[in-house]
Amino acid sequence: MEENALLTNITTIITKDILIDEANSQRKGIWHGNPIKNGYSTALKYPLLESNDDEDLEFFLKQQFSFECASKIEPTIVSVTNANSKFKKCGGIEENPRKRKFVPKSFNANVRIKDLDLLNEFDNMKFECFLHMNKMSFLKIFQFVRNLLNPTSLPFGVPPQTIFSLALWKLTTDEHFEEMSRRFQVSLLECESLVKQFWHIMSENYETYIRWPNSQLSQKLEVQGFQQHNRLKIFPQLFGVVTMKRLDIFLASEDSEIPVILQLVCNADQKVIDCFVELEQDYTFEDTPIGQILTMNENSMPKESYLIGNQCFPLKSYLIRPFSAPCSQREQKFNRLLDLALELAQDSLDIMAKRFNALYALEARDLQEVRKILETICSLHNLSIAIEDDYVDRKRQVVTFNWANDTKKLLNIQGSEQNPQGIQRRNELLEQTINDSLHHDS
Repeated sequence: MEENALLTNITTIITKDILIDEANSQRKGIWHGNPIKNGYSTALKYPLLESNDDEDLEFFLKQQFSFECASKIEPTIVSVTNANSKFKKCGGIEENPRKRKFVPKSFNANVRIKDLDLLNEFDNMKFECFLHMNKMSFLKIFQFVRNLLNPTSLPFGVPPQTIFSLALWKLTTDEHFEEMSRRFQVSLLECESLVKQFWHIMSENYETYIRWPNSQLSQKLEVQGFQQHNRLKIFPQLFGVVTMKRLDIFLASEDSEIPVILQLVCNADQKVIDCFVELEQDYTFEDTPIGQILTMNENSMPKESYLIGNQCFPLKSYLIRPFSAPCSQREQKFNRLLDLALELAQDSLDIMAKRFNALYALEARDLQEVRKILETICSLHNLSIAIEDDYVDRKRQVVTFNWANDTKKLLNIQGSEQNPQGIQRRNELLEQTINDSLHHDS
């Protein structure tokens, strides 16, 4: 019995060797007999792979082969995708990403990227399902950013609409680059390079779309915006609402999920006028650029104006926060009035997430790339509000979950209430708003 088993194993090994040697001797191509090009190895890497084999397996093997070829040119380590599974938002299909090892540093200028025309590829319903805006809004936003996508800023031969379409698809659907590569028939390397190039371009032109009002006229308009807001006009001289959100982001540089703080300042139109990103362990409001500017430059906001923030922010003369332990009914009512303003900023975050699903489970190479992605999202968010796209408003009437209020990711940050100027300013505002509200109710 043992001799028969041994002979069987030897026969199997010899048969496999014959098949492999026969394939190599015929110098066939890697994929179903196609001739080998570009001088890469002529060995048949997967001799038993035939055209009727599993499609997903074939795609995986093709990707593995392309990475091996690319690594022979100029390899560099890049981010691996998150091991945590994600969901395609429109299809509801769970996807487990594969880890990537190497990609070349340089973009292949000899490859012509085809025009990507999403407007004609999908009907109106599917277009909104994937891109979370209607086709007219897509065209309007593209016209706003078109001047940034000039030939000098793009790889040779890449149509501007193609890089915009790929980047917007990535941010709204949160599909992995592998899936996008298959869907649009663009190589994985080119797909990832183009999307990240768009993030870089938008981040470099951050102040074009996200501006802190510096002129007297623009500052006056910001205050007037809140004075004309039905729910917030009770706050005189309100200039903006500041909020923050903790994001657990997979950073390839750390090979783990790292908590990151996203801090935003919103105006009455729910546009972002300041954006800041920092690791949670390194975050303090006083060390943020806007925190330092408001402390040192009294002209950053109109005189007597202020921001409203939640309990995570410190109490300042220019930053009003709720009472952490209200001792009277007036203080409790004041906190409830502040909640009206805080809801504005929370809704801004939720609007962003419902349009740009990448926020639900963000991945990046490092913190610098996180900043580029979030600055791009905030810029596109402002443009979406400017053109008055109503997709998210319709979606929020059906989907009641508010990402900004997710209690599973509570912040362990408690701002100080010991600033004397802040205490005085809050008490003055309390008396003014409570009296005005009583007068309004009567």
